[in-house]
Amino acid sequence: MFYKYLHVTFVGVVATLLDSIVVAELAGYWLHRLLHSDKIPALSRGHLIHHFLIYGPQQPMRAVDYHDATDSRFSVGNVGLEWLAPSAIILFFCWGVMALLGVPLVYQALALCTLLAWPILMFSYLHDRMHIEDFWMTRVPLLRTWFLKARRMHDIHHRSVDPQGLMDTNFGIGFYFFDRCFRTMAKRHRPFNWKGYRTALKRYGLDEPELLSLEGCSKSLFQKRAPR
Repeated sequence: MFYKYLHVTFVGVVATLLDSIVVAELAGYWLHRLLHSDKIPALSRGHLIHHFLIYGPQQPMRAVDYHDATDSRFSVGNVGLEWLAPSAIILFFCWGVMALLGVPLVYQALALCTLLAWPILMFSYLHDRMHIEDFWMTRVPLLRTWFLKARRMHDIHHRSVDPQGLMDTNFGIGFYFFDRCFRTMAKRHRPFNWKGYRTALKRYGLDEPELLSLEGCSKSLFQKRAPR
């Protein structure tokens, strides 16, 4: 009766949810990869503040509280413009495709809500908790193995720098299906590319004073090391 009232079917609802999650994962993968490509330098720079200054190779991957990289920049919560602007374009594109295909409005609404909620869950909430010590998922047997494996893959992402100073592996967050598909998956740490790291710092003008100027960031996060 409930499904009849909304003019939807159980199969239609499940298919819409699953399809939307797959699209959200694919879009998140390519957007994350775009932010590491330097195709749009302004967007890449905003994202790499998180990678090279806040949770960079000279800092620990986890802290008691998540240290936001969007201080003093436009953001919604802890999501910076480098994520918001492309995501808005992707959502509008998906809505346009569904409208052109004549997808019923109920399914359109369900799909758009999922396309919004899933990235918030994975690329914002879950991602940030990967940088927090003793997150509750590490103590839940049902989730512990999956979370620790996904977190380790993300740690590898943070330390995988190519000679051009770009991160080049593990662009998923909770799931790495598309990393497997597009051959960007790495299961092991490799020797850190300090030359690539210095190239990135120079390209984007990232340095210690900028780190210390970011509000809410602990000075103890930045551990100065001798050049290698």
